[in-house]
Amino acid sequence: MDFRRSTLVLIISFLFLDIFLFGLFWQMKKEVKTPLNTSINVMEQMRNDGITVTGVNMTVESLPIIQISPISIEAPVNALPSQVVSYDKGVISSQLIFPIQLTLDANTTATMENFAELTAYVESGAIVNGNQYTWFNYNPTTRKVIYAQRANQIPVMDGSSQIIFTLNANNQVISYEQTFAGNVEKLGNNRSLITSQKAIEVLYLAGRIPTRSTISVVRLSYYKSLALKDLSIYSPAWYVEFKQADGQMIVRRVDAIRGTVLTNEATETVNTGTTQ
Repeated sequence: MDFRRSTLVLIISFLFLDIFLFGLFWQMKKEVKTPLNTSINVMEQMRNDGITVTGVNMTVESLPIIQISPISIEAPVNALPSQVVSYDKGVISSQLIFPIQLTLDANTTATMENFAELTAYVESGAIVNGNQYTWFNYNPTTRKVIYAQRANQIPVMDGSSQIIFTLNANNQVISYEQTFAGNVEKLGNNRSLITSQKAIEVLYLAGRIPTRSTISVVRLSYYKSLALKDLSIYSPAWYVEFKQADGQMIVRRVDAIRGTVLTNEATETVNTGTTQ
């Protein structure tokens, strides 16, 4: 009798244990299917820190890695019209004999449309390989207008291939400096990139976006990831520009394939008048 009772108690105990283990397994399975959405928490924390973010999303884009083979831009320099031009170590420096008048409203954010006259000049043949550049941004503090070389329809924004125009106090373009990376060729297939929102989160979690900052530009670009003797390799990067609480404009970049913050960007800092 005692043996049968012990057997019954044991069976019931195992039954409850099975029910408990099954419930635990089911709960774990649900947690795997519905992981915590940490990105929402990061964005909320950024808002709590007074960081204003616009123009970012979770859209997954793809781009190839490219190679650029350098070519000299010295030969056409002497034929550039209405300019006093010099060439030194891959950089064209020019003073315009006839300044280009721009119509800029100090109360509005500069866009490509505000620089239609300058874009027409760039594409007119007055700039070496000008048809390979696109308007990128304008820094009102330094009065610099940046045009970047297009590579696979994406701007190269690491300082190696851009035109930097300087404006005077009357919003007239009076001079420029130009670099040109060379001829572009795709390498392999497109690669999936981290999203623009993820890039912002990476910068924030790395402590690279101060509190009360306003993020104004988040844009895909290329940067030189490897320099070889006869060519250079360029990889996609998210270019992020924001204004700190003290009014200073800051530029950061995140490798769009690996999701790592790029450092040692002194060239871009000097050329754009921004700080890393």
